[in-house]
Amino acid sequence: MQSDEEIFRETTTKSLLQLLKKEYDFYDYCYQEVLPKGQEIKMNDSSGFKIYLVESGYFAYCLQNDFGDSGIITFIGNEVAINLIPIIKEEPEVAFLRSLTEVHCWVLDPDFVERVLDNSGQKAKYLLSNLLYTRKIYFKASKRTFMKKELRIRACLKDIGLYMGRVTKEKEYILPDEINNSILAQYANTTREYTNIIVLKLRKEGILDDSHKPWVIKKIDLL
Repeated sequence: MQSDEEIFRETTTKSLLQLLKKEYDFYDYCYQEVLPKGQEIKMNDSSGFKIYLVESGYFAYCLQNDFGDSGIITFIGNEVAINLIPIIKEEPEVAFLRSLTEVHCWVLDPDFVERVLDNSGQKAKYLLSNLLYTRKIYFKASKRTFMKKELRIRACLKDIGLYMGRVTKEKEYILPDEINNSILAQYANTTREYTNIIVLKLRKEGILDDSHKPWVIKKIDLL
């Protein structure tokens, strides 16, 4: 039996794009687009959803509650085909993407993608990969809910650093300019006021430098 990591290695966005580009009508159904920071895209929109392959930049994957407030479940870059799961109608109705940064991506027609995957015999593999990835995301998010608030903020900041940070030779993690107290609070599901208190504490401990943009995690192991 293949491990999750083996499946992920065989179903990268690069390999999916290569498979799709073999079709003579690829450009009839797929195009490149640059999405500005802050643009929102509803997931699983049965009236016309699209599949997205990120080339550069990051989306925030968000859920909205009954009161209209949204929280960030995870951040998504170029490691997964976004919105592939709606082919089997599994995406939550209240899910949406918000571009955290400017995002350069391929926009794919889902019927075209499904046809190519069916004809190539690889549909099950790519859907399994997406389901495994989604499962990991939601398991990690649910695990955070059992943490105390401060630990949740620290864990989320560490996640951001490891995923999106640019590592220096001093082993410091330079975060994207877009990361701030508000984004961290949405990710950790805490109030902005409480997040500010913990960020100040981390600054005093020499763990985080938030005195200017971009933020720098100076001692990630202490998070």
